[in-house]
Amino acid sequence: MRNFFRGIIRASAFLRKEIFEILRQPRLVATLVVGPFLILFIFGIGYRAQGRTLRTLFVVSADSPIAAQDIQKYGETLSTQLTFAGTTGDQAEALDQLQPGQVDLVIVEPEAITSTLQNNQQAVLTLYHHEIDPVQVSYITYLGWLFAGQVNQQVLRSFVAQGQTDAVDVQTSLQAAHQNVAALRLAVQSGDEALATQKQQGLSGNVDAVSTAVGASLLLLDSVQQQQGNTAGSTGQVKSVLADLRQNTNQLSDSPGASDARLARLDKIDKDLTDLDGQLAQFQSIDPAIIVSPFRSEIKSVANIQPSISDFFAPAVLALLLQHLAVTFAALSIVRERNVGTMELFRVSPLSAGEALFGKYISYLLFGGVIAAILSALLVFALHMPMQGNWGYFALVIGAILFTSLGIGFVISIVSQTDSQAVQYSMIVLLASVFFSGFILSLDMLWEPVRVISWLLPTTYGTLLLRGIALSGSDPNWALLAGLIAIGVVLMFVSWRLMRRLIASSQ
Repeated sequence: MRNFFRGIIRASAFLRKEIFEILRQPRLVATLVVGPFLILFIFGIGYRAQGRTLRTLFVVSADSPIAAQDIQKYGETLSTQLTFAGTTGDQAEALDQLQPGQVDLVIVEPEAITSTLQNNQQAVLTLYHHEIDPVQVSYITYLGWLFAGQVNQQVLRSFVAQGQTDAVDVQTSLQAAHQNVAALRLAVQSGDEALATQKQQGLSGNVDAVSTAVGASLLLLDSVQQQQGNTAGSTGQVKSVLADLRQNTNQLSDSPGASDARLARLDKIDKDLTDLDGQLAQFQSIDPAIIVSPFRSEIKSVANIQPSISDFFAPAVLALLLQHLAVTFAALSIVRERNVGTMELFRVSPLSAGEALFGKYISYLLFGGVIAAILSALLVFALHMPMQGNWGYFALVIGAILFTSLGIGFVISIVSQTDSQAVQYSMIVLLASVFFSGFILSLDMLWEPVRVISWLLPTTYGTLLLRGIALSGSDPNWALLAGLIAIGVVLMFVSWRLMRRLIASSQ
């Protein structure tokens, strides 16, 4: 027991030594505290969650079926993404403006649109750009899909509007058919066969006219019926009504005189005409934009909050900064002892490798904890990052991040021969953390074998755990926390073994 307390006293000597070593560099301490806060503050006020607006030049041929004003109208529907920069008929001239950056995007209208569609092929809108950033290229690809969708909707909307205009002629034929049915009924009831024959011929002409006109609008009527939730679809109903109209009209002459069958057919014809009239009236009453785009999306979240982009990245930045701080200080610690000759003193003193390493762990954990507390307070109370969860769990995760990161730093420090090597190795760990920890890209976007690197980095665990606690208000994922601490324990054991070998080999 006496030896145990002696070991604690010897290890605690590093507490004062390391803390004073850090405090001798006030500018470094200020940079570690103020620098990350300024980075988060500037990022928060400078980020804009909106893609840039592209100056767009359209190439439209002189004989194009699409008018220049229509092209401008299509572009204006995407005013937040596109700025209309004019039209031209010369593609080479447009590309000459694109190359030096006078415009950001050139959209070329398809050639021979009518013949292309008649050949059962889609007409292609070609978008030219000069971007090399893969993110911007993906944005332009999405923009092309969005613009083509807008053009398709505008074209379909004009078709629907024309169909609604044509429906007026159909209704005129339906009204004439109603009048002929009424006159035919009176002729049948009065026994005037000549007048009945005349009105029947007129009715047949009306039914033929209605069948021809309505046939072109069957699909449009079907879309109307589907919006009403009728799974049968109106196209089948309209076809059936038209077939009944023709059949009953043709069979009127099969029952001469005032027969009940003839009057029943007239009643059925009158009902079918009324149904068609009602469907056409309903079709005309609907906005063409609703028929073309009957659905829209609405996003709702069941999360406790919807953080801003700066709030979402704040826990990841905190984890990354704490990891880099711990790795850097630990990486410079032992290599500095070696360079000033302290390791030879350790060898001849009663101090063991475990005691020296324990003292350094405690020193840097305390210092890192103070820095983490200051940064966390600034994030929550100055930058107003949400804190939905338990502060105790938050502190526990930070402690685990620092503990594991110190293990990485001590391993680097022992295997490094100079300060420059230690700094370079620390930078490699930082770069790996930026690209593989989910700081920039979600882990789901990484190839699964590559994710092995991700799960070796404390920032990966810290980002997921701190976000879950701060932004979702959930308890920490204990499996992730245990994995983070396990990595730290393994690194501490490796550091201890390497430290023993280093002290033993010091001359």
